[in-house]
Amino acid sequence: MSPVLVFEVIAVVLAALAAMIGAAKKGLDFVGTYALALIVAFGGGTIRDVLLDRRPFFWADRWEYLVVIFVLCIPFVYSRAVHSLSQRVVARGEFIDALGLGFYTVVGCTLALNADQPAIVAILLGVITSTGGGIMGDVLTNEVPGYFRHGRLYASSAFAGAVTFVGLSPYGNVVAVSASVTIAVALRLVSVWRGTMLPRPHWLDTGAHLMPPAQSSEPPAGS
Repeated sequence: MSPVLVFEVIAVVLAALAAMIGAAKKGLDFVGTYALALIVAFGGGTIRDVLLDRRPFFWADRWEYLVVIFVLCIPFVYSRAVHSLSQRVVARGEFIDALGLGFYTVVGCTLALNADQPAIVAILLGVITSTGGGIMGDVLTNEVPGYFRHGRLYASSAFAGAVTFVGLSPYGNVVAVSASVTIAVALRLVSVWRGTMLPRPHWLDTGAHLMPPAQSSEPPAGS
């Protein structure tokens, strides 16, 4: 099994588990939980495959993912003990969540570079791979995607990891992967534990986004 495939398996399982937690909080049934888990786990990678014109999609080529997530959903939905354990792993195990982010970023960058894409495209696809599924999941559950809201670093951590991986890729996978995952995980955890974030947009400090649009004092045309 190639290192990229190992990273992908880890990231898929972690993303699916996080989606199941979100489905439980929304009160979804088994079908809804399974569907949300698939979308979150596969969404970013599918966008990446579309942009790279890769067929079949990664989850169709490795259909075992569909079965594994289905099997995981059964005890999660119907076993209170498994559900409780999963909540502790995801909700309180920020390290695991951050690790999944780092691995998915590496997978996206690697596949883009293997397809002879420019560095900037590889970086973008690394970020898309690691965040695209979560964005889809938030939209489907009627939430403003957390990646787009001001707060703790998530997409920024993926971006930093992607830049690191692409920049160090000439020195080999061991160096590039180790540094990329370390930086992505470290930034995410520092943000979670210490509340580090990017500077606030001015409209959040001034409340400009809540103000009604200014009314023009000029008479309408033709009057």
